[in-house]
Amino acid sequence: MSIVLSSAQMKEIDKRTIDEFGLPARILMENAGNACAKHIVDNYPGIFTQRVIILHGCGNNSGDGFVIARKLYMAGIDVKLIKVHDSPFTPESKANYELCEKLKIPMQDYCKKTEIKDWAELSLLADVVIDAVFGIGFHGELPEAVKMAFHYTMPVCQTRIAIDIPSGVNADTGSCAEGAFIATETLCIQCMKFGHVLSQGRIYSGMPTEIDIGIPVEYMDDIYQLLVDEDTDMLPDRYPFANKGNYGRVLLIGGSIGFSGSIALAAKAALRAGAGYCVLMSRPEMAEHYYHLSPEIMFKSVPVLSDTGLPDKNKMVEILKTADSVVIGCGLGLDEYALNLLRIVLEHSTVPVIVDADAITLIANNPDLTRFLDNENNVLTPHMGEFSRLCKINVNSILNDTMSALRKYVKKTHAQVLLKSHTTIYCDESLVLINTSGNDGLATGGSGDVLAGIIGSFAAQQLEMPFAAIGASYVMGKTAEELAQKRAPMSIIPSDIIDNLFVYPRRDNE
Repeated sequence: MSIVLSSAQMKEIDKRTIDEFGLPARILMENAGNACAKHIVDNYPGIFTQRVIILHGCGNNSGDGFVIARKLYMAGIDVKLIKVHDSPFTPESKANYELCEKLKIPMQDYCKKTEIKDWAELSLLADVVIDAVFGIGFHGELPEAVKMAFHYTMPVCQTRIAIDIPSGVNADTGSCAEGAFIATETLCIQCMKFGHVLSQGRIYSGMPTEIDIGIPVEYMDDIYQLLVDEDTDMLPDRYPFANKGNYGRVLLIGGSIGFSGSIALAAKAALRAGAGYCVLMSRPEMAEHYYHLSPEIMFKSVPVLSDTGLPDKNKMVEILKTADSVVIGCGLGLDEYALNLLRIVLEHSTVPVIVDADAITLIANNPDLTRFLDNENNVLTPHMGEFSRLCKINVNSILNDTMSALRKYVKKTHAQVLLKSHTTIYCDESLVLINTSGNDGLATGGSGDVLAGIIGSFAAQQLEMPFAAIGASYVMGKTAEELAQKRAPMSIIPSDIIDNLFVYPRRDNE
């Protein structure tokens, strides 16, 4: 797993490294530029026969760029410094700029260029462009000269490297200013930032690569914001001498007239993900839809009161005692029956509850239910639209600053939330886990139901909720990526994910 930082956290860690650890800012800049240059030389061998331009301003990000220019130039690489933003130098940046002057590295000032022919000529100067204009402190709009430099060099340079974060990308939100730099690779100084994985920043950053600059790892020990990867332990334990009772009983509650498929997908996914038992429970009138769903899946009708037709609370409480996890909401409906059933589950279940789909909308429409979210056993799994209903914020505002909206809701409700999107985020009051696996093959109705089933399965197999939730998301994403090697992502459907779960390449020791 990789740590993911906010800009404020990164600045504080830098400050501690300088003030407490005693590593001067000048040395940190030297370490950053030297490590970036080494990565470039080691990973782009063709660069020795190519022309490189480094776009810069005067801040510390540009200072890193000056160190890179110096190292590349001394390695015999054709490198030019192109100034596209004018502002006061920082002391460290000025010192490194002066070293470049002493080496007579070619420099040009494009800050006041206005003629199209000048910018066209700039595009002919380079095969590789390195963006060292703005760093993680950027906000607002890009100056015109910067936009012009990006506009004319990006189309002709197939290798586009951003230092720390592409200029124009907000390091905290991933939102992008007009004309932001689009990198093929971003060299993330010390750690990844939220802007590398959120919103448009995920696309504009290209391939993010962490560059160690010598900051003590102890300064990040209390930061629990992590990007999961193949090395993260996110799967339930399995044992050679186990039986079905060791892998839990998942109770899946949902389905209504016209919406019978969603809970069926969830149940099949739970079974495929390793649960020992799967029990699908739905309204009595739905029995004919599920009795022959799958020979491995048991069906039970929700017990109802004869006088009202509403769920029988006492009998449901007894049924809940037999489960090791509960999935509720897939196709559940939004009527009084569904509301009563959800209330019983939230109030009386003592095992992990995965709250999905209609159950989320019911909570959004009935705020009194939020009191049940302060329970480490429960997790909400909304997509952006459902989360918008929960927190009463429009979707665009959430997309513009996802982490702030998510943290505000979690702080208010004490809930555990898995927010589903192209970047999926698990968040509780102390932990953030981020997953970027997957592709557009998951942008199909029913994918969320499959995810809910896998989470329920992992939870029933005694995986802690944070890792059950983010682990299920990771597994789905990797499965979709592997399927995309065999068929177009647009043709992938949720049943394909279920049938091919865990087919992605895995480490030998798994």
